[in-house]
Amino acid sequence: MARFDPQPVPGYDPVLRVNLRDKPEGGATLGAVRALWKGDQQLPQRELLVLVHGYNNHRQEAEVAYVGLRTRQGALLSGGKWTQPLDDRMGDTFWPGDANWPGFLDKLDFLFYSAAVSVARDDVARKIANYLRARADVLTVHFLAHSLGCRVALEVMQDIATEGGPKVGKVCLMAAAVPTFKLCPGGALTGAIAAAGQLRVLYSPADMVLSAAFPPGQTIAKGDEGFFPAAVGHAGDVPLMSGKVERQHIPGAAHGDYWGHGSGAPTERSARAIAEFFRFDGGIGKRGLDHRPLPPARRQAGSRAIGAP
Repeated sequence: MARFDPQPVPGYDPVLRVNLRDKPEGGATLGAVRALWKGDQQLPQRELLVLVHGYNNHRQEAEVAYVGLRTRQGALLSGGKWTQPLDDRMGDTFWPGDANWPGFLDKLDFLFYSAAVSVARDDVARKIANYLRARADVLTVHFLAHSLGCRVALEVMQDIATEGGPKVGKVCLMAAAVPTFKLCPGGALTGAIAAAGQLRVLYSPADMVLSAAFPPGQTIAKGDEGFFPAAVGHAGDVPLMSGKVERQHIPGAAHGDYWGHGSGAPTERSARAIAEFFRFDGGIGKRGLDHRPLPPARRQAGSRAIGAP
């Protein structure tokens, strides 16, 4: 991870940030989600696609990934450009899965991983689930997540399955840093799979982060995280169900090749897999993320207007 740069990321201007960071790099988790709306105006979102970045990303690195997704997906649309109506039903998550250690120690951020697992599992996920439950306008929630962000998304889905919340639609997990046994029959996250309308796992055996760093990092994490477990995003070993749970091999993909801000064949294959799954080109009033039209876009003042972090 590079040091945080306060300069704005060119082209990044989302409608909604689902923010749980108290600092742009490292820091603690906020007590609850702080919804940061573009122009301080809340937009009704019957459907909401939640983007969740992974481990060891400060705010700017997450923003670069989210811009990369929009740019790459825009190029695949029939009009060749990402559109505002698509942004109107998205929410970009920011959570503190990184450390801000001084000087040379900043190069050892990978040592924070075991603590980040607890942050994702026991803190961040519950707060996002509570936020979604409180959004009466959100009827269906979808997730596109990467790395340890996949654990966040699955824990949110598990919470919704247990405590209630919006319907879970499409879920795409990229390079999931999640122990395989958690999703197998009897695993702690099988309720998350059951809650999803459709689940797609993008995986790569060429991912050295998941093959070499994930097993020991997961082993020393608190709680039942297994002993040198395999990662879902490495071999794609999930219980497959026709029409509901599927996997797609992204040949040659390294851990950071999924969002779209990189280059090369693996990034392009990932982008096309995401595009085919979510069908962004359906358009409002035709076929949306879950094949139903959204209500007319009508901006209304939020109960609490909050500026940018």
